Amino acid sequence: MMAANQHHEPYLSMDALRRAHEYLFDNLPINERTGSLTESGAKQIEEFISRAIVTGAVLDTLVDRREAQGLIDYWVASAFTKLQPGSVAQASESKSADSSVVTSQRDPTYQDRPDNQLEPFDPAVVDAAAKRADDFIQGLSTKETDLVRRVLLGLLNFPEHDEEISSKPTRREELNKFGKEVDELLDGLKNAGILVERPTGESEELSLAYLALTRRWSWLAKEIDKRQNLSDLALSWIGSNRSSGALLDWRLIRRFREYGNLKQWETDFINASSRWNFIKLCVAVTAALVIGVVALASSSAYEKLYVPIKSPSVVQEIDDKGTPDATKAEDIRWLTTYHQKLEVQGLRLVEKASKDLHGIAAAGAQFKDSKLRNVVFDEAALASASFSGAVLDNVSFKKTKLYRANFDGVYLCGQADFSGADITGASFKRIKFRDDNVPIFADAPWWQAKGWSFDQVTALEKKYPRKDISQNDRLKSLLARNASSRDVYERASLNKDEKSERMASLNNERAWTLATYGQIADGEAEAAALAAMKYYEEAKDKADLAWAAAGTADTLAYILMQKPAKDDEEEKGNFTKAAVFLERALATLDDAELNFRYAVALHVLGQDDKAKEQLRMAIPEKLYEPTHELLLLHKHFTGAFKVEVMNLTGKTDRTTEGLDKFCKTLNSRT
Repeated sequence: MMAANQHHEPYLSMDALRRAHEYLFDNLPINERTGSLTESGAKQIEEFISRAIVTGAVLDTLVDRREAQGLIDYWVASAFTKLQPGSVAQASESKSADSSVVTSQRDPTYQDRPDNQLEPFDPAVVDAAAKRADDFIQGLSTKETDLVRRVLLGLLNFPEHDEEISSKPTRREELNKFGKEVDELLDGLKNAGILVERPTGESEELSLAYLALTRRWSWLAKEIDKRQNLSDLALSWIGSNRSSGALLDWRLIRRFREYGNLKQWETDFINASSRWNFIKLCVAVTAALVIGVVALASSSAYEKLYVPIKSPSVVQEIDDKGTPDATKAEDIRWLTTYHQKLEVQGLRLVEKASKDLHGIAAAGAQFKDSKLRNVVFDEAALASASFSGAVLDNVSFKKTKLYRANFDGVYLCGQADFSGADITGASFKRIKFRDDNVPIFADAPWWQAKGWSFDQVTALEKKYPRKDISQNDRLKSLLARNASSRDVYERASLNKDEKSERMASLNNERAWTLATYGQIADGEAEAAALAAMKYYEEAKDKADLAWAAAGTADTLAYILMQKPAKDDEEEKGNFTKAAVFLERALATLDDAELNFRYAVALHVLGQDDKAKEQLRMAIPEKLYEPTHELLLLHKHFTGAFKVEVMNLTGKTDRTTEGLDKFCKTLNSRT
């Protein structure tokens, strides 16, 4: 690593590094990325590479580190040449040369660089800052703690979905608007090493010293969860076509108004909630007067004044056991058309005739413990809706927006069709269905939902196998980018060692991508990982390559654990090798993912006591939640080890116990 890197500031997060890459890629002409550099272009690329390398010190997740290394590799491949001192003058003296472009030559300082690997993440630095932060918070009054919370949240950008939170450097005078005591608190936070201050023109900006504090400082992580809850509720409201049923009550309005970095759509959500609560209050106080005026009112007044008065009687009609299903369906559509809250727990729609509720906008709707037969919710907006405990028979959710919907404890008595539905973040814990009635997930990413048990993963894999993932757009994009980088290095005028190092990194990147998508049968992933490992074994004296070597060991181990074996002896051999690689990797990378996969390997090798120790380190201590492992290593979760995984993650084997009993309630009047 270049000594100069020590003088470069890291990007504050992977998101910031990614944006810098995109900006450089979009604004640097193509010839500047292929060897003919202007002086300005060379400086921009070198600046990016140097800052990206030192960013490794503040990237605390393996996923982010792999992506960051891939971006570094790309720009090192693109900028393998650099301006020589005096080359500008030489070019200007040449009558045939373009005065704006300099033919690139190898920079001696670049030749001396031993590698271009990310700096190691040092958790002790961030954890020490988190400890100082806890000590600082404990010494504050309730009012001061509240001000600190508002300040720290004001220094962060919150995404709309599951993207990474990013830093938002802010001027001190902007933060002082939270209260007169803030200035002293800011100094305290800065002295504790929680905030850093950087000069910007005539002012100064404050920001978190480490973005990793948002994950490793438990107090701040909890406050961030509360803040993101506002975004989730606001998005559900927007997804429901701004249904009044998704608006806040007075208590939550007061709490959320305290945040100082609201997005416009969050402000609109809070303001709409305030207006709606005021309208409801006015209607309650002046109900008699409103009823007398409604007949002459406009359609707008009808919705704002009369609808809230009528809706309780509509809900009562839905609850009435004697109301025909067709009428109940019409009532539900009426409620959603006029943006009324849809809370119909225990709803019965069980007649054989189809009930058409397609396209309704009812984010946050409550269908808990309902009994639904022959109901069509196609293309509806049901984000955050709850069907927990419901009994479903021939219910269709085709192309329905079910973001973070709740299907926990649902009983599937007949077909449930989720074809093309958005089920990102939806929960299917303890859902019950028979082997011949697996829910339909054609063109729907079932693996993005939470709560599947081991047996359900098996059933879904059988019905919607991972082999179909080979045509997944994301997978194809990752492999194409890798191939493009390899092509750049192949054409680059690098010396043998430099090219070998770059190719090793790309080989590991490709192998890991294939491994996590379960695409290892053709041997391509293993060959790529072995090629990378061979290089790192030969370069083991280079201390700065330790992280890359450990990551490659993890990749190769994961491939060996998935690799088909002709017999038990060959499989044991694969897992023995995998365990060695993982143990070696853990000596360098203290990562929960590795602990979990190491636990599986130890279990297969019969070392269950050590396996359980690694398992507890991975899940309760480091809060790892396995995802693709449950599918790709599913056959190796057996016996007491499997029970331990289920206990630690809250997953249980699929059972149909009670299914027949609940399905019979569709034909009863209870």
